[in-house]
Amino acid sequence: MLDAVLSLCEEERPDALVIAGDVYDKTIPSIEAITLLENFLIRVSKLDIAVLLIAGNHDSGERLSFGGSFFKAHGLHVAGNFKGSVDKVSLEDEEGPVHFHLLPFIRPSDVRGYFPDIESVSDAVASALSTIDKSSGRHVLIAHQFVTAFGQDPLRSDSEVLQVGTVDAIDASIFDGFDYVALGHLHGRQKVGTGPIHYAGSPLYYSFSEVNQKKGALLVELTKDAPLIRQLPLQGRHEMRRIKGTMEALIEEGRSLEQRDCPSRLDYLEVTLTDEGPVADPMNRLKAVYPNTMHLLFQRGTLADDDRDTLLDEEDLANMQADELFVKFYKLQTKQELTDYQREIVKKVTAMSQEAVK
Repeated sequence: MLDAVLSLCEEERPDALVIAGDVYDKTIPSIEAITLLENFLIRVSKLDIAVLLIAGNHDSGERLSFGGSFFKAHGLHVAGNFKGSVDKVSLEDEEGPVHFHLLPFIRPSDVRGYFPDIESVSDAVASALSTIDKSSGRHVLIAHQFVTAFGQDPLRSDSEVLQVGTVDAIDASIFDGFDYVALGHLHGRQKVGTGPIHYAGSPLYYSFSEVNQKKGALLVELTKDAPLIRQLPLQGRHEMRRIKGTMEALIEEGRSLEQRDCPSRLDYLEVTLTDEGPVADPMNRLKAVYPNTMHLLFQRGTLADDDRDTLLDEEDLANMQADELFVKFYKLQTKQELTDYQREIVKKVTAMSQEAVK
């Protein structure tokens, strides 16, 4: 995926590459992750493109800011922590200056040392934005927050850190006056509100709830009127998708893909098995033909309305023997009756268990 970003930079030759937070997936990243980022930034620097990078909620602002003064001299501008005012980087094109304002992810505690009367995240962001002078030129804000519009939540993904209620929500109106707002934090590419406020989305899939999202980078051209925005695809090493079927059918399909050396066999997969009966060792059998199977689900027949009398009430639980309860439970889960042989096994096992308890 990083190779794809570099290819886009070489082809499109943007004035700036914006990375709007969550550079790493945890506050103390692995050595491999640090090395990967270092190699990527070295390659970008050779293209003579300014890099504007802010810390997200997954990052440690202090660690990300290490060497910031040295990096700035080489066109890499990093905003790891809020220090009383929003960092500004000014670039210029044929229309004049464009001022980029780098606002890392902030909580109320990050701002109270400079603005004591802060009670909410919205207050914190508003106070930080009050330090920006937008009197001349064009202004682009880079931020990493949870932004809503008209009281409606934006598109969420399972892999994002969920907030409780609306405690971290910020209304889009707080960004009025900017020519463009580049947001990080949410994984789905989307526009928020009526202004030029956009989440670029994550460049890779991070959960199966994102499989229908189109991943890519946003190419933004600041014109005299509204900004022109295009999403450019980024190709990762493997796709992420969902497949469904019986074990036999899926194994057969996987072997067919293997014989044709089809790369989709190596996609990251969520597999839903529809077999009605038991399936032995399903994950290992699937991985033999789909090596990157990540998640396994079972979908069996659901109860019809006229079967709902099989649900147990308190009287059933009090009066029925353990083996009878299991028979009911099995039918509830599978819509199938136990065979006489299976009933005999259940009866023997429950009898042995009760004897052991005594």
